[in-house]
Amino acid sequence: MAKAEQKEKKQSRWVFRVISRTAVIAAIVGCTVSVVSIQSSIAEKKTELAQVQKQIDNLTAENEDLERILDSGDIDSYMERLAREEYNYAYPDEFRFYDTSRN
Repeated sequence: MAKAEQKEKKQSRWVFRVISRTAVIAAIVGCTVSVVSIQSSIAEKKTELAQVQKQIDNLTAENEDLERILDSGDIDSYMERLAREEYNYAYPDEFRFYDTSRN
């Protein structure tokens, strides 16, 4: 009977070793997957940051132009140009002709 108990202990130790090694390997694989996922997320955020920085630069330049126009006191001509070019406004007695032959 002592041999049977010893054999059972050896077998239970073997099972414990297999389970513990499997758990350690699973933890290592899980950590590796987590690190790769985080690195991918960091790369995405860096590209997003670069895009936002470009947008900030563009808006800052546009804001400086608008401030320059406001400081110069030439707001009326700016508003007229904006209304004509951006919103296609015209004076009441003005006729506009468009070249449609280019289509």
